[in-house]
Amino acid sequence: MDRPDVDPAILRAVGDVGRPERPFRDFPSLTHIPGEDGFIAGVTNLWGWLRHGRAHLEAQAQRFGPVYRAQLGRYKAVMVADPVLAGQILRNADGAWSTALGWLAQFGGVVDGPMDMPLTLDFGPHRDVRRLLQPSFKADALASYVELANRHFVAATNQWIADRRINFKPEARRTFARVAADVFLGINDEGEAEKLDKAMTDFWQGMWALVQNEWFSPSWRAARRQTRHLIAHFGAQVDARRRSDGVDLFTRLCQTNENVEWLDDQGLVRVLFGVMAAAFDTTSAAVTSMAYLLATHPEWQERLRTEALELDTETVTYEQIKNLELFDCVWKESLRFYPVAPSVGRIALRDVDLDDHRIPAGGFISVFFSVAFRDPTSFAEPDRFDPERFAPPRSEDKHNKGVFLPFGGGHHACIGSQLAELEAKAFWYQFLRKARFRLAHAYEARHEYRPLGMVSGDVALMVESL
Repeated sequence: MDRPDVDPAILRAVGDVGRPERPFRDFPSLTHIPGEDGFIAGVTNLWGWLRHGRAHLEAQAQRFGPVYRAQLGRYKAVMVADPVLAGQILRNADGAWSTALGWLAQFGGVVDGPMDMPLTLDFGPHRDVRRLLQPSFKADALASYVELANRHFVAATNQWIADRRINFKPEARRTFARVAADVFLGINDEGEAEKLDKAMTDFWQGMWALVQNEWFSPSWRAARRQTRHLIAHFGAQVDARRRSDGVDLFTRLCQTNENVEWLDDQGLVRVLFGVMAAAFDTTSAAVTSMAYLLATHPEWQERLRTEALELDTETVTYEQIKNLELFDCVWKESLRFYPVAPSVGRIALRDVDLDDHRIPAGGFISVFFSVAFRDPTSFAEPDRFDPERFAPPRSEDKHNKGVFLPFGGGHHACIGSQLAELEAKAFWYQFLRKARFRLAHAYEARHEYRPLGMVSGDVALMVESL
């Protein structure tokens, strides 16, 4: 859909809704929708998200209903916790919702000029970028990424076995930051990987800035500075990457940018930055939650280990990793139990009826994933860790298209979701075939968003060599 029906006031404010020139922030009143907003509500909700994650969102949905008004920090929005409505919004069959403006409301201004990231484009421009990215996520490319990642996983596993006790959360973050630097940029240097991880962290922390002003907000200033630096740094490498024989995503992207006439070299780097921002730390967050669940359910450790040992090889391939079915189920159940992404934002391009409520043009909505993941009408005993719910014949995630969308849905579903799954499975393959582990100190973990969702605590583990 290239020319959706858009309210004229939005067009005047942002220009082309497919590739917005600036954010839309003239948000309409939402007071006709049940709920609460204001400064106190904003601070309370921010604390609830950070401290109690999914449980806080569930409590709000129970209090106000599946569609309600709330505030998170500086953002006033309509929260949507109904899985059927969530699926409809993300599919966006009638072009009523803007993904680009939803993200620009949070990040617009972090770079000078258009952002040109997959999440900040819609309709025709988004399709152009999606086609540009597809060759970098085909089977041959994914196979090369798995090969790059494996060497980091083998090194980390061997070190952790030698250490015997590790704080898994920071160790996993460090390991997957090195993997991301290698896979996305061809950087195999721990120091450079740490700098890149810090830059991505600063970018995401900018989303929580109460004031988007460099003079008054250190977090916004850091986000702006790091983003400018990275785009300029990698922008200077585009020509050299076109002549390179590297297999990293950046090099592949530079060598396939032929048919998007409106995207210059700096725009190409902004696309790369958007892919990295969506991927950096998300896989390590999910793997950390999976570590806690496997430590507290040792029977599933043994089942995965048995499946891994059947392959009897250290140089595991893309095809072998892809076919680890039990690993698949535990990965999905970990994402359901401790979702990484709390929600996605959208802005109504025109007046929209949602459930029994009218969302005015320009209204900001936030579609929750995590509440739907515990929907008892779709998931049997939703509070129980049960990976087999994802295996045939149960396949509980197939009951409703909106009930399990850990990587989003519709045209803006995460293009790197398969890569994240492959990396997670490759990591656990290497770790479980060499070691078993338990919690160093048993504790009841919470789910929290900081800003990504995962278990609380450092997930300290005792590691035993097999």
